[in-house]
Order: sequence, then structure tokens, then C-alpha cells
Amino acid sequence: MKKFSELGVKPIEDKTIFMVPKVSITDILNCKIEILDYIGGINTSQGANRYIVKVRHEGKEYKFFTDSKRIKSILDQIPKEEFPFTTTIKQQRFETGGAKTFEFT
Repeated sequence: MKKFSELGVKPIEDKTIFMVPKVSITDILNCKIEILDYIGGINTSQGANRYIVKVRHEGKEYKFFTDSKRIKSILDQIPKEEFPFTTTIKQQRFETGGAKTFEFT
């Protein structure tokens, strides 16, 4: 009987996710990172139309999910040929109800 490894079957690359570890956006706040790529319109248990963003931090690649309207709007305005680029993610808190948002600087 053949072994699976002998069949030469390769999985199809799933473009809806990035095959890198997940990181919380708060883990990379105020750090210089590279934005490598992103995919919009992802539905998660946290809600619909989230973005998954692939980043490089300290030489390692990660992904994070976001629903930040500011980050989503910025990413939508940047042509894909301009990736990758470097940035720092900052958190902005509002006085009303402890609301917060994230943005690139």
C-alpha cells in the first residue's frame, strides 16, 4: 500500500487566511512593523467584515484581525503594489464610554 507522502498531493493554498501565527493588535502597539498584505470581508465569531492583516515584527510574520474603521479605510486606499510598507499602530481612546480606535502613524 502506498503512503500518503508518495502520492504527490499538495494542499491548495487557501487565500482567505495567512498561514502564520495570530497575534493580538495590542501586542504590536507602538512597535515598528511592516504591513505585508491584508484580506477584507472576513467573517469571524467576533463579527462580519473583519480584516485580516499580515505583518512582520522583529523578523517574524504574524496576522491579526481588526474591525477598526480607520485601519480598514486606510488599507483600502493603498494600492496593492505599495505593499509592504512600515508603520506603527497607535491606539486612541475616547472619553465617552471607554471607546478606542487604532490607526497607522
